[in-house]
Amino acid sequence: MTIENLKAEVSSVISSDGCSAEFYFLLSGEDGMIIKSVDIHEDDHDELEVLFVDAVSNNVLLNDELSLIDLSSADDRKNAIYKYDLEEVPEELTHLKSIIKSEEFDSFSFANDSLANLEGILILIGNQDEQVALYKHQYPITLLKKDSGFNLMKSRGANRFQKLDRDVLKVNSKFEFFKINGTYYILDIKTLEKFFGFHDAVKNVAEQGVESIEESNLVVNCDVFSARLDDISFSRKLVRSAKNSPVLGVIPNSHIINFSQNHPALRGRFKYSDDGSQLNLKTKKSQNLFLKLLNDDFLQSELTRIYYDSMAKDSVETEEPEGEVA
Repeated sequence: MTIENLKAEVSSVISSDGCSAEFYFLLSGEDGMIIKSVDIHEDDHDELEVLFVDAVSNNVLLNDELSLIDLSSADDRKNAIYKYDLEEVPEELTHLKSIIKSEEFDSFSFANDSLANLEGILILIGNQDEQVALYKHQYPITLLKKDSGFNLMKSRGANRFQKLDRDVLKVNSKFEFFKINGTYYILDIKTLEKFFGFHDAVKNVAEQGVESIEESNLVVNCDVFSARLDDISFSRKLVRSAKNSPVLGVIPNSHIINFSQNHPALRGRFKYSDDGSQLNLKTKKSQNLFLKLLNDDFLQSELTRIYYDSMAKDSVETEEPEGEVA
């Protein structure tokens, strides 16, 4: 899958005949999450539909700088969509599948449901043949409760303020995830990191990464990595470094050691075993640098000979030079 293919899939949905939007609330309850369909006034529904269709178009289709990367290779660059490629999927994401597969949901009721339990908004865009499902995370600041302080609102038909007598839900066009053709895509990794299920999924793969590093015999004590697996950000970087490293298991250990001793950005930053054959990573700074080393982040321009620390490294397709014209 390329970013061009993904854009073509999304474009096909939002430009299809009969394309419309349906809105759902994801609510927390005693027995877990539940989905409720949302009844919105017709004119307001149409305006909200346009808001999110435009958001999909602006965030995905019209962004020429956008990259598509597997989540296991995530490098925190801007202007990227991450394809979810881990085996375990957080529960919050699976609800996107639910609204695509089913039309049987109870309606949200102010008598029986509370906006205080709102965890997210799900938006289904498309027609009966093809759909894209969006997930919009609900933050507390977007709910203005009538009893949260003394809130004033404009009286209808009068130049006078009155006390807010109802809860107000503020909705903008930002969404964090979407699903299309059976695949989940991530726009905001930081939001995903807040989901407990995602932490478990990343931690499981990160543990495999620790095993790979240990098998390489490149590091004196790999327990230093295991001790930090509860740090979701570190675990995710460990997944990328160990699962997709162009260095680990590819470049001989002696070459890696020599590189770490001579590169300007790394010289003097590491400790080594007594025989100099292994890295001794006692500090978090050295552990973080080691992961960057596994990612081959330390580069030198062939043109300027300047050294760089570069996270984003998209491979370049090389072409055979065209023959000279006689």
